[in-house]
Amino acid sequence: MKFFSQVLSMVENSSGDESDDEKEKKEILQCMECFNRLFVVASFSVQLYYEKYILKQTCMDSKQLGEAWIREIHD
Repeated sequence: MKFFSQVLSMVENSSGDESDDEKEKKEILQCMECFNRLFVVASFSVQLYYEKYILKQTCMDSKQLGEAWIREIHD
């Protein structure tokens, strides 16, 4: 949170040389854009991990388990 407050104070600060301020604002915006992209990729990775390893859906229902399943295969 401290990072964002520093970024906002830098963006809102209009004193000093305008060209330096514009360069600094562009750098900050690029940094924030990079952070946003990283956040999207991390969120997607967490979702993919959850779907693959945590969310467990059985491939067979209870009718297909055990002896009934073996009979179905032999028939």
